Parts: sequence; C-alpha cells; structure tokens
Amino acid sequence: MRPRCYSLKNIEMPDPEIYIPTRSEIEDIRENDLAPDCFGNWKRVTRIFARGVDVNGRAYVCFYTEFGTTSSISNSLKEGELHRTVALTGKCTSHELDALEEEHRRGTRSMLPLRRLLK
Repeated sequence: MRPRCYSLKNIEMPDPEIYIPTRSEIEDIRENDLAPDCFGNWKRVTRIFARGVDVNGRAYVCFYTEFGTTSSISNSLKEGELHRTVALTGKCTSHELDALEEEHRRGTRSMLPLRRLLK
C-alpha cells in the first residue's frame, strides 16, 4: 500500500511547507505521485533521477515536479529532514531550521510554532 501523503485520492495531505518525510514515504514515491515542490505546493512527480541512502543511513530521493504545462522543477526529500521550502527559508535561518529539526527528531518539539510563523 502506498503512503497516504502521496495518494492522489487522499485529501488529507500533510502541510508541504512543514513536512518531514518518513523512510517509507521516500522509498515509495513514484512518477505521477504527488510530492512537495520548492514552493510548498503538492505537485505531480514527472521523473525520479536519483534514489539511495546517505552515509548516515537515511533514505533520499531526487525528482522533478511539474511546473506549469511545459516545465518542471527539481527537488529532493530526505528521511527525517525538514523539507525546506522557499517560504520556510525566507522566515527562518538554516541554523534555526537545523535546531528545530533536531528537537523534532528527539521528540522535544512540535512543529506547531513553525506553522503559526508561516501563516
């Protein structure tokens, strides 16, 4: 079964601006699934050009999403890492996002304050 966040039929998709993908979501993403683009929108995956596991054992996937009728944008997702959108990086420094990510991994912080910041 496909992960719910990439289901084309599911209307309860996670917020793409504050999204930390799981290993199963990374491993199961396929062409024509929905994935977040760099602007924080769910877009159709047009091509996957890399997939693997990094030196720390985290799964990753690199892909193109549709951008209009004739263009595409490259993007990547890594297991357990915050998907950094244009909106997110415009409001927080990389250092702040790294700290939030680490706190979230340890289970000591919710992403709720970050959601409020982006609204």
